[in-house]
Parts: sequence; C-alpha cells; structure tokens
Amino acid sequence: MIMVQSTFLLEAANKDAVIKLMKKMVRLCRQEHGCLSYEYYEGVTDPCRVILLQEWESADCLQEHYQTDHMADFLSKLGKYLGSPVTTRSYVSQEETTASAHSSNDLPKPEQTIH
Repeated sequence: MIMVQSTFLLEAANKDAVIKLMKKMVRLCRQEHGCLSYEYYEGVTDPCRVILLQEWESADCLQEHYQTDHMADFLSKLGKYLGSPVTTRSYVSQEETTASAHSSNDLPKPEQTIH
C-alpha cells in the first residue's frame, strides 16, 4: 500500500473556491482503480492549512491516478489558490506476505525470570 500526505496552505480569500475543487477531487478519486482512501483535513490551529491523506493499493495505481484528466484539471486550477507550494510525502507500507505455518504451541517458550 502507498500512502501520500500533501499539505496545502490556502489563501484565506479563496478558501471556499479551493475547497469546492477538493470536494470534487474526493468524489472522482474515490472511484479510481486502487484508491483505498482519499480525504482532505482542515487544520485546527490554522484553518487555511489543509492536509490530504490518500491511500492506494500500489505504486502503479498511484501513477494511474496522476495521469487522470481530473488530476490535470485540479492542478491547472490549484496554483492561484495557494499561499505557498504544496509539500508532499509518500510512504510505503510493507504488508506481511508470508503466513506462519506454526501454531503458538509449536513455538519454544521464552525463559522466565522471577525477581
């Protein structure tokens, strides 16, 4: 799974317009192949700081997302609403790929020390 966190600093005067764009993105992105979650969050101490958290099944799904028409449209309109550049971080979740065939009864018991 791929997780992406983006931080947007919005200009207060244009906040309503960019929130409208973000709501449209949520609706469209959640319909995409491989999108596990996609949501924006408003800052508690700074309501013009908005965080986007998104989760994708794989890097391929995320790359497909970056190529969509609605992403291109969003990016073409976004710049005029920002107070500074967007910062983005990506995280890869290492899913456990093998299952243990041992039961807990088969595993050696740890030595116990009594103090």
